[in-house]
Amino acid sequence: MNSRQIAFLRLLLEHEEYLPVGFYAGKMDVSDKTLRRMIHGVNEILTSYNGVIESRPGTGIRLEINEEERGRLMNSAYMMELMDSGALSRSWNQLSRRMDIALNLLLYSDEATSLSGLAYKYYVSKSSIAGDLKALVPFAGKHELRIIQGHGGTLVEGTESCLRKALAELLLYILDNNINANTGSNPAAAGMFESDTLMTILDIFTEEDLNFVEGLIKHIETSAGYRFDEREYMEFSVNLLVMIYRVRNGFLMEPVLKSNYRKQERDPLDAIAFELASRLSSSYRYTLSVSETSHIYNVLAATHLGNFLMQKELPEEESRKTAVAFGEDFIDAFSVITGINLRTKSTFYVNVISHITLMLNRAASSTPARNPIIDILLENYKGTINVCQIICRILTEKFRLPEISFDEICYLMLYIQGELLADEEKMDVILVSNMSNSITNILKHKLSQNYPQWTVVSCDYNHFLEISQKQYDLILSTVPLGSREHVIPYVLISPLLDEKDCAAVKNLLKSCRHREELYLRELMRARNDLYDIGCAVEVRNRKPTEIPVTGFLKVTALKEVEFVYIHNEAGINRCQFVTDLLQKRLYKVIMDMSNWDFMLFASKMVYLMDNCPDWAMTEFIQNIITEGR
Repeated sequence: MNSRQIAFLRLLLEHEEYLPVGFYAGKMDVSDKTLRRMIHGVNEILTSYNGVIESRPGTGIRLEINEEERGRLMNSAYMMELMDSGALSRSWNQLSRRMDIALNLLLYSDEATSLSGLAYKYYVSKSSIAGDLKALVPFAGKHELRIIQGHGGTLVEGTESCLRKALAELLLYILDNNINANTGSNPAAAGMFESDTLMTILDIFTEEDLNFVEGLIKHIETSAGYRFDEREYMEFSVNLLVMIYRVRNGFLMEPVLKSNYRKQERDPLDAIAFELASRLSSSYRYTLSVSETSHIYNVLAATHLGNFLMQKELPEEESRKTAVAFGEDFIDAFSVITGINLRTKSTFYVNVISHITLMLNRAASSTPARNPIIDILLENYKGTINVCQIICRILTEKFRLPEISFDEICYLMLYIQGELLADEEKMDVILVSNMSNSITNILKHKLSQNYPQWTVVSCDYNHFLEISQKQYDLILSTVPLGSREHVIPYVLISPLLDEKDCAAVKNLLKSCRHREELYLRELMRARNDLYDIGCAVEVRNRKPTEIPVTGFLKVTALKEVEFVYIHNEAGINRCQFVTDLLQKRLYKVIMDMSNWDFMLFASKMVYLMDNCPDWAMTEFIQNIITEGR
């Protein structure tokens, strides 16, 4: 009896009433046709239990069997299910098998293993193992490792630092999925990794190792007044455990040049790394080299501990000055980007500076605020969030501050978005009416109620023909106007200002609100302004084989253009447009600059590209390709 027949029998035993074939097919995730084919085979099995599957047209099927035989069949089906699941468990699922192979290759990097040995262990063919090894090549390549297959077997080659990074990442992946599966937060991960894999992890990290690392982390937290968040705790502890395991087994870090040591002048992490190295040497009775101490430093630097300690050393007044400088740069950057003078808005200025002060304090203490409406904000204001994320990241790099969480950035974005919406609602409007003053005043009152941000000036038709329209944004008229009589958007309304009139106004505002024709002009101006302030502006075609550039920030904007930000100390300020000539699209914009203010200004292009119409983007791309800058 196969597993599918056992499952069908168990379902029949659970339901004594007539049920449609489709009910059982749905439960077993098979088609109705497949299930009907199974009935004959199951009936043959049921003959030894004096049972049969009865079928009633238009009603369904059910199991016909007496109570005594039903009990015997239930026991048999249960035992057969146990036996079948035992056989199935001997064949690992593909993902867990590949992760286990990778884990063992990394743990025992000095030992070659054969295809036949792996095939025997996992109860699969050698061709399946060969496929698994091929599938692991990208993971190895990501960490600058190579999977070598020769006559002596298969092993992993690479530097010790790369091996440790790959091993730590893999262990975190396995442990994270196992924890999520056990807590129910990731049901899909349940059973993802076999018990053998988890036992391997428990075997390499002894109870003494786990207790020692836990003690180290508690010591750091107590002495520094800092608390690692859950993710930091996992990453830091796993990296230390990997280091202990590798050193214990004779795998030592390769010598590094002094320039590779990431410590900075008066860096508080330097002393902590040295202390941890001393404690490890004392407990495990081996001397750690400068390379190992450097490795500990790099593991520490991946947390927010260093930024926390740097901020902690600053006097309160200095922290306040930093927050004000950050806030003013933030406001000035968005003033340039949006064209709204935000500095003159006193309430806005005070609120933003206060918010940023608290936000930076939370970032320094690794206690960021959680944003429960982040999905709603992303759905409605992704473009503004993109720019806010870029500005915040540039400023944290400029002022050497802890990284600000995405939740916090979305909160800060609301201040900017509020001003953008308020600015969109402000309009100077001409109301043209030949009605009596009393009716015109009633109409103006209705407009002020519906559109409180508008400034409305009324006049009759004859006076309207004499005034300049350029200082206004919109014309509302109870008098029909000819096409040559207005040079700005115009809506014909009734003196009653009914729902149809409001709908007509809304539709017109929607079509002209973003002043689409200005986006192309602003994009051109932003590019030319970069050139004028001293930035080299370059255009080049994308090379399919080029190695992707890395920077401190990458953001993919709404029109699928990737913006890469690189800070250099060489005094170079360059904005590079990378185009795809075949698809006639802008592929990437690289901001490689030493001047932080230039970088802030250049971010205006992200805002413009996110909001401009497609035709303006197409013309801009064509222009930069043609001009070469």
